Amino acid sequence: MTHVSLDPQDEVVKQFVLGLAVDPSGSILELNGRPVACIVPPPKAMKCIGEPEWTDAKNARRVELIKKKHADGLSPAEHVELARLQDEMLRFRQKVAPLPLEDARRLHQELLALAAAQTSPKSLIFSG
Repeated sequence: MTHVSLDPQDEVVKQFVLGLAVDPSGSILELNGRPVACIVPPPKAMKCIGEPEWTDAKNARRVELIKKKHADGLSPAEHVELARLQDEMLRFRQKVAPLPLEDARRLHQELLALAAAQTSPKSLIFSG
């Protein structure tokens, strides 16, 4: 699910979005009688001690919802469920196999420095 910040938006846009009557099962935005967007409430934070357990059953349901999303589309409630499962899966993955972002950042900086060194102007010798 894409996250879009309302912070840089005009006040009128912020008020419109905040004024939407978001019911627990979601709301559909329409333009000329055609649905263009589905607004669902954000997944609620899990109120449990520690991380929720990630199970094969949860993953199977997540995969089922992903397949349905691309085949037939999801109901607003299913969008909410998928977002919650995706969030749980990402937190679980971060816990058991965190991505080596620090190594990638260090390599990126080294490559930027190497590229800068190769493109910096070198002293030119003119023979006349």
